[in-house]
Amino acid sequence: MNSEDNELTLLDLVVAVAENLKLLIFLPVVVGLLAWGVGHTLPQSFLSQAILVVPPSTGSYATTLGSPLVLDPVIESLNLSAGTTPQAARARLAKQIKTSVGKDGLLHLDVTANTPTEAQSIANAVIDAWLKSTVPGGQARSNLEKRLDFARISLASVRQLLDRVAAEGKGGLNRSLTHGESGALLVAIGGLRDHLLDDVLNAERALKGLTRDVVVLPPTLPTDPVAPQKRVIAVVAALCSGFVLLLWVLMRQAWANAAQDPRVAEKQAKLRAALGFKSRSD
Repeated sequence: MNSEDNELTLLDLVVAVAENLKLLIFLPVVVGLLAWGVGHTLPQSFLSQAILVVPPSTGSYATTLGSPLVLDPVIESLNLSAGTTPQAARARLAKQIKTSVGKDGLLHLDVTANTPTEAQSIANAVIDAWLKSTVPGGQARSNLEKRLDFARISLASVRQLLDRVAAEGKGGLNRSLTHGESGALLVAIGGLRDHLLDDVLNAERALKGLTRDVVVLPPTLPTDPVAPQKRVIAVVAALCSGFVLLLWVLMRQAWANAAQDPRVAEKQAKLRAALGFKSRSD
C-alpha cells in the first residue's frame, strides 16, 4: 500500500471531528456542569476592605499588621485558635490578611474569611489590635514622658518670659533695646513658644498612640464571594475536557490511518500486547 495513502490529511481530521461532534459537545458540557456543581460545595471566601491614613511619622507601624504583636490579640479576642496550636492559628490568620501602603500614605487592609461577618469582624479586630500596638510602652514610654515634662516646663517658662517682655515695653527687662530690637525679641520668644507647644502636642499624641480617626473607610461587609469563581471553574473545566477529548479523537484517527500500513500495524499489535490489551483478531 502506498505510504501516501496512510498520511493524515486535513480532510481526515475534519471527518473525525464531524463523526464525533456530538461527543465533543456533550461531554464538555457535562463536565462543565459537574464542575459548576462541585464549585457550590467548595468553601466560599468573602473580602472585607478598609482604608486607613498612616501619618508619615508612624509609617513604620504599618509593618506590624502581620506580626504576632497584632495577630495574637486578634486570635485571642475572636477565639481563632480553637482546635489548633497558636502558631498554626497565627499562620492561618496571616494568610487571610493583606496590606499595602501607597505613596499617598493610605494603608489598604484586605481580609478574607468564609463568611461576610467573619471577614468584617477580623478586619475590625486587626485595626483595633494595630491601633493598640501604636501605644508606646516600656523605655520608649518613659522617654516620651520625660520629654513631655521637659517641654511643658520649658513652655511655661517661655510663656512667662514672653508675658514679661510684652508687659514691660521699653522699660524693665528690655529698656536698653530699641523698638525694632524689642519686636525681634518678641518674635524670637514667640517662635520658641510655638516650637515647645508643638513638642508638647506631639509627645501627648505619641503617648496615646493612633486612634480610630485614621480610619478613612471602615471594614466593609461583603455581599458577594470572591472565591470560588464557579463560572470560571465551569468554563475552564469544559474547555480543558473539550481539548483533551479533541486530542484523543485526532490521535485515534491518526492511529487508525497508521494501522493501514502492515509494518506499523505489526508494531501497534506488539504495543497493545505489551500493555496488556487484546488484539482485534482475538
